[in-house]
Amino acid sequence: GQALLFILAGFETVSTVLSFTLFYLALNPECCQKAQEEVDDKCGDQFPDYDEVQSLTYIDMCINEVIRLAPPGFFNNRKCVEDTVIHGIQIPKDMVVGVPVYAIHHDPEIYPEPEKFDPERFNSENKASRHPMAHLPFGHGPRNCVGMRLALLELKMVLVTILQQLTPVPCSKSVYPIKLSKMQLKAENGLWVKFIQRR
Repeated sequence: GQALLFILAGFETVSTVLSFTLFYLALNPECCQKAQEEVDDKCGDQFPDYDEVQSLTYIDMCINEVIRLAPPGFFNNRKCVEDTVIHGIQIPKDMVVGVPVYAIHHDPEIYPEPEKFDPERFNSENKASRHPMAHLPFGHGPRNCVGMRLALLELKMVLVTILQQLTPVPCSKSVYPIKLSKMQLKAENGLWVKFIQRR
């Protein structure tokens, strides 16, 4: 029961992030090539296992950059558990505080050129130089998304399997900049790429 709920609840999120990832890799062939080289080096042409997928640091960087640009949860609410003052602003106990994840992820003071796809933002040095709350695609702390690890594992397994066989490239229907839906973080007219067979 619970395992099925995890899979069904996460399906749309995983498929949306996968679509954005393939789209950004298609638009950035140098990043796609680097990702494929890492996949070839660590996984070869065999179906990847758990340990291999966990060792893919550049793939992780690409996914983190995609979920920065298009976070699955673009706004979080949290209830304040005690009277608090932050930067001189009084926040009373029980007040609901909105965390604007999308705005944080697109703040040029945190991420220069925030609309640019740049996986290097998530190399170990750059990550260490930022505040830990500057990247919140799944929330943070004990109440973050319970399906986060499963979603990321699913996403990486599918992405690796695709990149082993295919290279995403732009097509005549590819539109950039992406026009997002007003109600949710999805491309208004879909994300279009075509694939070139590698093997």
